Amino acid sequence: MTTQVPTLNRDALTRALNGDRRLVAAFEQQAQAVGETQEAVTVQADATEALQDATVLTLSPNGAFANERVLKLGDGVRAVDDGTSLTLSVDDRFAHVAGGFRVDLTAQGDTAIVLPLGGMLATVDGDETLTNKTLDAAVLVDTILNASEYATDAAAAAGGVPVGGLYLKAGAIFRRAA
Repeated sequence: MTTQVPTLNRDALTRALNGDRRLVAAFEQQAQAVGETQEAVTVQADATEALQDATVLTLSPNGAFANERVLKLGDGVRAVDDGTSLTLSVDDRFAHVAGGFRVDLTAQGDTAIVLPLGGMLATVDGDETLTNKTLDAAVLVDTILNASEYATDAAAAAGGVPVGGLYLKAGAIFRRAA
């Protein structure tokens, strides 16, 4: 969408200005400046048309853009607009992962996890030492049913029962001592 600026014949310009070289030079410079300005305005106008056709992200609907997307904050996301920038952050209700490791949580159905106020949440496969914990109505069925029978604590140790481990002796449950 460029518009050509008509060019002037120098001889006709010299005759029209009675041969005054300074006026001819000034007139040529002016014509050149007008041409450059017209080109800059045309480029700017073309850029504006391209912006109108671009896909843009807006904070509120704006009819000037054909392909606008309005930013909507999802649950737990908040935005602060200070007049020069928009800062998006995650609400404190959501977990922040520190340490540079990925965390995968997989629910097999409706699940509630209650995290301790301090300390560690035990895992299924890892070895953790639980301290200051109370087992309410603990069921050790598999441990007892699969426990081996030993006549003495020394025999249980020789059989591989760890210190504090359970073994059977004459049908009674024993805890291996140190």
